[in-house]
Amino acid sequence: MLFDLSAVTDGLLAQVSGAWSTAPIWEELGLAGPAFTPIFSGLPPAAIAGGQGPQLSLFLYHVELNTAQESLFWDPTMQGQAGPPSEYIPLALNLYYLLTAYSEGAYAQEQQAMSVAMRVFHAHPIIVSDTTATPAWTVNLTMERRSYDEISLLWQASTAALRLSVVYRAAVVFLSPDTPPASAQEVETVSVTVNGDAVAITSADVPAPGSS
Repeated sequence: MLFDLSAVTDGLLAQVSGAWSTAPIWEELGLAGPAFTPIFSGLPPAAIAGGQGPQLSLFLYHVELNTAQESLFWDPTMQGQAGPPSEYIPLALNLYYLLTAYSEGAYAQEQQAMSVAMRVFHAHPIIVSDTTATPAWTVNLTMERRSYDEISLLWQASTAALRLSVVYRAAVVFLSPDTPPASAQEVETVSVTVNGDAVAITSADVPAPGSS
């Protein structure tokens, strides 16, 4: 579970940037190391267009409820009066990212950047947060099929020109709920007999240690 959705975005970008220098594509191109290193960004395509040098963008453009996980939290046993309020139940989400690259006048760099990123995500579909992350999280990453019309509509909402792009789904992301308040102490009632008369004493009537 987590509190910050950008932690997932940063974790996905770190997965690609960490594998960039050792990507097999450079050996295939006859190079000893990367031909270039893009700026890894979570900004939308319109923001990276015209930027300095090649850039690779993984933009979180849509979030929706994961109904399968949500239904588990709201099973019949939890819908009664004894069930916890919604603020104490995790929010299960699916995150949708648009992966694209930009390099002014260098289509090869754009396609090479996409090649590296897609290969990394294919090889590592389960992304785990850094060991120092608190709270920790894990997501499954899948490439989503989108029709040309859907992708076109998505790009029309941006001021950037249409270019090669892929949609990825990261699930399930749990937003951490509020911490429930401490449970109230149960009141105990004890029946005693004093001089033949029955007397009921509750725990609230018992003085705390050290009190007069």
